[in-house]
Amino acid sequence: MRKGQLLSIDALLSLVIVVMVVGVVMNTNDMIKAEITNLLDWYDRANIANNMLDVLTKSPGYPEDWEENVSGVKMIGLRHGNYSYALDYEKILALNRSKENLTEIFNHLARGKDFMFEFYVSKYNLDVEGRFPRVYINNITFANPTPPPFGLIVDISKPEAGDKTFRVSYIRVVKGGKIYENDEICSINRGNNVDLDPGDYVMFITEEPVEIVGKRGSELLHDYLVYPPVVVEIYVGLEENQNQNNFSNFLIEFSPKGQCRYGWYDLKLGTQGNVIITVSSYDSTFPNLTSTYNSFRDFYDLNEPLYRFAFINKTFVNDDAIIKASMQRSPWIESVERTFVFLKPVYNLSAGPSEEEPLVYGFVKYKVMDGEVVRIKVNSSNYGNLTLISQLGIEIRGLFVYGNQSDLNATLVWYEYENGNRTAKLKVYRGFNGTIDVPFKELFGSTDTQNKILLLWLYSLEGWSRSEVEIEFIPEIRYMLEPKFDDAIIKLLVWDDR
Repeated sequence: MRKGQLLSIDALLSLVIVVMVVGVVMNTNDMIKAEITNLLDWYDRANIANNMLDVLTKSPGYPEDWEENVSGVKMIGLRHGNYSYALDYEKILALNRSKENLTEIFNHLARGKDFMFEFYVSKYNLDVEGRFPRVYINNITFANPTPPPFGLIVDISKPEAGDKTFRVSYIRVVKGGKIYENDEICSINRGNNVDLDPGDYVMFITEEPVEIVGKRGSELLHDYLVYPPVVVEIYVGLEENQNQNNFSNFLIEFSPKGQCRYGWYDLKLGTQGNVIITVSSYDSTFPNLTSTYNSFRDFYDLNEPLYRFAFINKTFVNDDAIIKASMQRSPWIESVERTFVFLKPVYNLSAGPSEEEPLVYGFVKYKVMDGEVVRIKVNSSNYGNLTLISQLGIEIRGLFVYGNQSDLNATLVWYEYENGNRTAKLKVYRGFNGTIDVPFKELFGSTDTQNKILLLWLYSLEGWSRSEVEIEFIPEIRYMLEPKFDDAIIKLLVWDDR
């Protein structure tokens, strides 16, 4: 140590080390403080999202029936009042439907932050493609009202002058118990004609207008004109008055120009004497009815929520561009997802038409009575129509009701499967005093309902107001239904655009 030197070399080195250590400690302390601050900020942000979902999903709200009247709501909640493990579907819908009345509650829940809700739910998707057939002639029997003889002279032909044959796109003949379709009928053609005997059946789809006329001498008893494309069905009566040669009086006559050529069917039908036939005619178009149960995961993967809405600076926003820009301005975004089950007890026969929300939805606890009917009553002089879609288990059927109070008609459509082939089926109902009763067994396909899912949609309504249409089950089946639980996922994003 030199003269005048305050500290020794060892002391100086120690001092330098101490200063460095103090500096490192102070710097580390600042870093730790920053990390702690960041951690607290993150925890605070994460807590906003989690706390919001806790409040919404662990409480039914106050009052518990707030979804029925949001004007007096103190706090919103989605929990079902009677099932502590499930959310209430009506409250899920009310949250979106009434959100404009809940601005202050949302702002309080989010602690002034911005957020976006997305709800994905499992549900049935209903699809109806095509037109329901209208029926123009419903099993009308052409017969002499004052026999004998019992039959009439019947002509089925094109209404124009000249060649009375008309073209058909499809024809089926059941003769002697054997089925002949299209080209196959040429094998039973004799002298350009196909004779039809009692018990035989003809069905064709016409491409041209067809007139169906029944006469008793000069007296016109039946006269119908149908327009393409329609189906015409004819049953040859068992009481037909045959001639002395024991030949049929009713026959198919092919055009003398084309005869019975493969893939070319120009024909007319007529009589050589008195016949009894029963005729039906209806549109050849049938709708394709499908009902598919889709999981909430399917909708989540497709980014197709039941609904979504954003709340930015105390304003509800639906514009995706505005929402995205707001998120980009925020230094942070927190995302939370939770999966739940929700209860969807549906029995509202006065609800409006919807392709998504059914009038009835649930499990049937018991077998319905054999005499159960579904009654549709129309209180309107205006012409209109409605479509009911029913589903029991996996079977789906459609009922098309049309007309007005004094002339009400309905067509029931369904499909039957045999050997991999699908066949369209149709049944017709006529109203009385604006009321049509459809047996439950026919509308739903069976009365064996125990432990099966049952749905009924009012798919469409045109020409009538909803208050002019009444739909009811007789007797009532509400007591037989148990609620169905479905899955849902709630996604919540929180950010701060200030």
